[in-house]
Amino acid sequence: MVFQELVQDILEHPEFKQLAQFPHHKPFTVFDHSLHVAWLTFTYSERLRKVIPSFDSRSATRGALLHDFFLYDWHLPRPDGKHWHGFRHPRIACQNAGRCFCLSKKEQDIILYHMWPLTPRWPRSREGFLVCFMDKVATVEEFRLKIKHQSDPKLPDSEILSRVR
Repeated sequence: MVFQELVQDILEHPEFKQLAQFPHHKPFTVFDHSLHVAWLTFTYSERLRKVIPSFDSRSATRGALLHDFFLYDWHLPRPDGKHWHGFRHPRIACQNAGRCFCLSKKEQDIILYHMWPLTPRWPRSREGFLVCFMDKVATVEEFRLKIKHQSDPKLPDSEILSRVR
């Protein structure tokens, strides 16, 4: 399987491209983070398919790319006055993804349950657990790079971003 072939339609979608406007873990955008999680998921799911042939690398990778498909800056107060982004955004991301793409049930579950253990609902599939875990791995890596970036402000954002792409 080839990563680009699995996700090209998502990466080219005009609404999905908007994620590049929203900060996530500075200097990373939601787009950068989503791509990072998708790449990690793809890499590990391809390894898992060698020992678990039924592992659904396609659903895992696409679900990973769409897991944070919310179109707002979560650092700012929401115009509707609603709070608790960490608890609410999986449902918002799933709604946006379902509106823009034809999602399998497994992809929907991956998006909806990726925030465990923050949310009480855990993933319903092996693929969902992988995305949930890779989301945490990517976040830790992004924070590590952010700290490195802050300690060396001359390091350009493009160099930091290239380390997760």
